[in-house]
Amino acid sequence: MRKTFILGLLLMFSLLLTSCEFPSSGSDPSLESTRIALGIQQTSMAMDQTRAAQEEESPVITEEAVQPTYTLYPTFTIQPVEEPEEEEEPPTEEAAMSFEEWLDEVDILLYDDMYGLGQSPVIEHAIDGLGLGSNTKNVGGAMGDLLSNLNSAMQWDLIIIAAESRDSISGDYFDVLADHIDRGTAMIFEIWYIDDINYGRILPVMQRCGISFHKDWQRNPQDNLYDFLIYLLEPSDPMFSQPNIMSMLIPSRSFLWLGDIGDTLEINAGSNAVLLAGTQPKYYDAYGTIAECLDGRMVWQTFSTHDYLDEDMIAMWQNYIYNTLLARYDYLNE
Repeated sequence: MRKTFILGLLLMFSLLLTSCEFPSSGSDPSLESTRIALGIQQTSMAMDQTRAAQEEESPVITEEAVQPTYTLYPTFTIQPVEEPEEEEEPPTEEAAMSFEEWLDEVDILLYDDMYGLGQSPVIEHAIDGLGLGSNTKNVGGAMGDLLSNLNSAMQWDLIIIAAESRDSISGDYFDVLADHIDRGTAMIFEIWYIDDINYGRILPVMQRCGISFHKDWQRNPQDNLYDFLIYLLEPSDPMFSQPNIMSMLIPSRSFLWLGDIGDTLEINAGSNAVLLAGTQPKYYDAYGTIAECLDGRMVWQTFSTHDYLDEDMIAMWQNYIYNTLLARYDYLNE
């Protein structure tokens, strides 16, 4: 555009110079005036043409044509969407051990005052048959060791008091045993002399069970052997089916004890205790010789083990031990 404007100016000055040339001497003045007028007219026309060229070259920009300035914004980059991390589930509590697994860790305290006296070790055979020999602390007939272990920090799962040899566990022992009952410990009592200590410290323990002394039980040399059968009052109870199937208990012909051979039990009013076996086949709340209470964690046997067939009593003791430990396991997993 600037070049065109300059060319126009040069053209205009050229025309002026041509038009304004000095007249030669002797020329006509009117003719000269005409030439000047033509020069001015040509100059004006040249300037109009130059202006028109400029206007063609530089079109007028109207207000409508003016576009707002566009400002470039930073390029937006789509960021990859991060998948939310899956929350880890909190670790669940370890599944409780099965009863069979738990049996490998049980702690049993055994007081057996017939151990080492020359009689068949019925209870020890029963424990070994269940594979629990290594889990058992056997103090034999040592009452001092029994009391020491009862007062120890050990949390016993099962305490067995097999008092058959006519020594008597009484007094302070039952006070300590009551403390273990409060902890949910399973217990098995073999005791033939309840009539002698019925009003002593054994009474609160029996009341906790829901049973009471019923009658003393005696045997004389001339008595009929079959008068001492023990009948199952609740034959469908697991105590008589796991792990061994049991039937009535038959006394041994070479019975060991005469005179005071035991006692019978009765159920207290409103009690949940059960008489499992007894001397009379049709009495369910009295004449009992095997009783179960505290949801199966406690068993009482009120006759002497060695007055009955060894093989039957080994099986019966295995059932006592198995079922009281099962009740203890259930108690711990409530």
